[in-house]
Amino acid sequence: LGEDQVATPAIDRLAGSVGMTAVAGSPLCSPFRGSMLTSRYPHECIPGHDWPLPEGAPTIATALGEAGYRTAYYGKWHVNGHVEGVADAVSEKQAIPPARRGGFNLWLGYENNNAQWNVWLHGHDDRGREIERFKLNSYETDATTDLVTEDLKDLARRRTAGDETPFFTVVSVQPPHSPYQAPEQWEARHRPETIRLRPNVPPVERITREARRDLARYYAMIENLDWNVGRIVETLEQTGLLEDTYIVFFSDHGDMHGSHGLCLKCYPYEESIRVPFIVSRGGRPCGPARRRPVDTVINHVDIAATTMGLCGLKAPAWMRGHDYAAQIDPSLAETGRGSGETAPDSAFLQLVEPGFRYGFAPDRERPWRGVVTADGWKYAVLEGQPWVMFNLNEDPYELANLALDRRFVAQRQRLQDRLRAWMEATGDGDFRLPDIGGTTTVPSTRD
Repeated sequence: LGEDQVATPAIDRLAGSVGMTAVAGSPLCSPFRGSMLTSRYPHECIPGHDWPLPEGAPTIATALGEAGYRTAYYGKWHVNGHVEGVADAVSEKQAIPPARRGGFNLWLGYENNNAQWNVWLHGHDDRGREIERFKLNSYETDATTDLVTEDLKDLARRRTAGDETPFFTVVSVQPPHSPYQAPEQWEARHRPETIRLRPNVPPVERITREARRDLARYYAMIENLDWNVGRIVETLEQTGLLEDTYIVFFSDHGDMHGSHGLCLKCYPYEESIRVPFIVSRGGRPCGPARRRPVDTVINHVDIAATTMGLCGLKAPAWMRGHDYAAQIDPSLAETGRGSGETAPDSAFLQLVEPGFRYGFAPDRERPWRGVVTADGWKYAVLEGQPWVMFNLNEDPYELANLALDRRFVAQRQRLQDRLRAWMEATGDGDFRLPDIGGTTTVPSTRD
């Protein structure tokens, strides 16, 4: 994962020497997850935290189910929306109706819960039988992996009995995520006083103290997750399912951990939006490892479309994302599979609804829009106001903000024009771009 303070041998084996270049186009749980499932942008799907997936919205489970796949979902859901009278962190009281489970054949999950030792699941099996709410018997990542590996073993038994139905399984765990806590044996591996901070963390005692404390446990959560990824890969191998199975590993956002003096997520900075995106086939990296295996950054809306391509299927018309399958796995290009369309030259970034639907959080305040380009530039604006612009090629820690530097006015205009084009193409008309001189930059409103 590019961080030498944390050991991730299982994930590293899947990725080779480096993973994909990817971003969380909306670095906030619910909006990202809505886009992940539907390949639609947040403003047309889930605009904010604790907002619901639109009624009847098709998901990747819909598309793969129609193609004959057995689809399964385990773990954190967080797209059903806020339920009046139910606290956000009390998962045992959040019931997801069957019609709100995304069309998965098997669904065993919870809406949202920030207590990794107190997780309650409910749902239905792939025969349509309801599963009553029950509490996981250990740490969330460990216990969820137990369930997934048992299901994989059952799939292998079915295959031995002659059932060749292809499968698609989503494993969605909350860690690594605040509150930062892991089983004791993993936390013992890291101490706050030994943590090295990124160069863009200001030397302010309250900030560095919090960052070191949280990162020590964050790294413990990652190493625990890596161990469980290894367990899943080992189960696939032992059951004979690994060789013809793609494994796609990614995160829905990063955390700031003191960079630029900030915590948590929801910012256009690298620490918040840059995420791992690793695709393995048969437990091995797809194609030669290289720093830029595609000619742009992969966005959250591309995940579902690319997954369809990996399965040898064309993404349905309602999916917005680009299918990178043939560029990820060169063997697919040889068979003529993949979208065949030119990849975008940039990724569109959004924070559409900054607050919770009910109340607000300290890590977000105002909506913003942005773009990150394949040639290494990033530009983000608040409504009517330039905010940040960075040349990531020369400034990977984003220490030199060029958004108001007149020496870079032509670059700023280029990036704003690209951002405006993304907004117009996706119908994101409820946001006013800044007037940076020479042109009117207010996109037309949506129909």
